[in-house]
Amino acid sequence: MEGRTSDDSHLVDRLRRGDARAFDELVTAYQHRVFSVALRMLRNRTEAEEVAQEVFLRVYRTVAAFRGDAKLSTWLYAIASRLCLNRLASSDRRVTREGDETLTRLASGDATPVDELERSELEATLHRAIAELPEERRIVVVLRDLEGLSYEEIAAALDLELGTVRSRLHRARMDLKEKLERFLP
Repeated sequence: MEGRTSDDSHLVDRLRRGDARAFDELVTAYQHRVFSVALRMLRNRTEAEEVAQEVFLRVYRTVAAFRGDAKLSTWLYAIASRLCLNRLASSDRRVTREGDETLTRLASGDATPVDELERSELEATLHRAIAELPEERRIVVVLRDLEGLSYEEIAAALDLELGTVRSRLHRARMDLKEKLERFLP
């Protein structure tokens, strides 16, 4: 992990100097994680792609302002989180449905169709339950439980007190537990 931090520090220095290859490396290293957060927050592939592109554009434009107080990944998550929350709050947000990815998973799995269908149903229910959470709770669940950020990294990314992060995560998990009770043994 320390190697990644020093690599990121070197990458930021190269970005500040205008090194085009450094920007390519940044996108290659972080595009999937940034897109994943956006997709989980927005539940729309097109919007998630737009947000991910905007994240990297903002980094490119504002890298000089990055002080390095937080890890590079935390800064990227902070930008992605704010853009997603702004988009969710937007009154003109377009709502579209994703294609049916369940059939693709069913066709490619080794499990029996019944097992796969049950897992798929649970997964879809979990994603729906997460999507129904209020935005301030949803983002902490996405960053902690789906992306694996520490409480401290989430607090830094969202500019929140550590206690607020813990409280929102606890409430979100209680909400999810209530919504998913029929699936629990």
